[in-house]
Amino acid sequence: MSESVVFARTLSEGAKHINLKSLRLLEPAWVHLDALQNGVENDLLDLGVAAPVVERLLASETRPRLIQMDDGLLLILRGINLNLDQDPVDMISLRVWIQGQLIITVRRQPLASVQEVRQQVESGVGPKTVEGVLIHILAALADRISRYIDGLTERVDALEDALETTLELNAVEITDLRRQIASLRRFIAPQRDALFELSRSKAELLDGTATDQVRDQADRFMRYVEDLDLIRERASFVQEGLNHRLQEAQNQRGYRLSLVAGLFLPATFITGVFGMNVGGLPGVDSAAGFSWVIGSMFGLSLVILLWFQMRRWW
Repeated sequence: MSESVVFARTLSEGAKHINLKSLRLLEPAWVHLDALQNGVENDLLDLGVAAPVVERLLASETRPRLIQMDDGLLLILRGINLNLDQDPVDMISLRVWIQGQLIITVRRQPLASVQEVRQQVESGVGPKTVEGVLIHILAALADRISRYIDGLTERVDALEDALETTLELNAVEITDLRRQIASLRRFIAPQRDALFELSRSKAELLDGTATDQVRDQADRFMRYVEDLDLIRERASFVQEGLNHRLQEAQNQRGYRLSLVAGLFLPATFITGVFGMNVGGLPGVDSAAGFSWVIGSMFGLSLVILLWFQMRRWW
């Protein structure tokens, strides 16, 4: 078997491993390929995939979309990245080509959702048709996205609770949350649109039941987009609340500094006056002059403090 083939199986009863060279599309089959391995382009061409489709299946940059052609259907999907030391919102691309009784999936990184459906097929409890594989993959992708969004919801709940109490808020955490929301929405929104387009299409691949199931998955992705929009709005409110809290604390500090400056304003004025090098300053030749100046400064500051308290400024 070629290096690019991750696995290849028939889907009907008695599902078994198959060799691409001996593949005869008399029964439904699923071939999963690694786009980064040698020989993947030749394998796709040997499977009867047209060159323009091969180019799209192996493209380094993709976004979710649906392309319907005369001989098949191309669907680009994205899934949560659960690989070790990877950012989950750096979503993994999965390219799906369906042609007659054959479904071909192409990856650039391992995707847990595909592995889950593969295990179901190998255990004999998985889908037996091409459209069944597609719908199971869509459901597995949606399940993982749902769990991740639930985690984002819990995080924003905790941030809102912290905002309502005296707990400290971390601006970096809020920024990271908003970044993850934006990254997820970037791919989930077009994926929702592609699935709705597929459910409305007249592709021979989908019968009435399969169309309803695809529409159900499209509805799930639409709900996830709405959930992300809501979480984004809540995170924005938390950010605004944090900014207001910081601004209020800064205003309080500035207010207190202004009051302190007001208390020492008489002392500053008196020391300025008696610091002038001119003749005729009172008390210059008096032994009690210094005491009178100090006393007057403290006295005026005390009067201003009492006035602040009467006005409830202090």
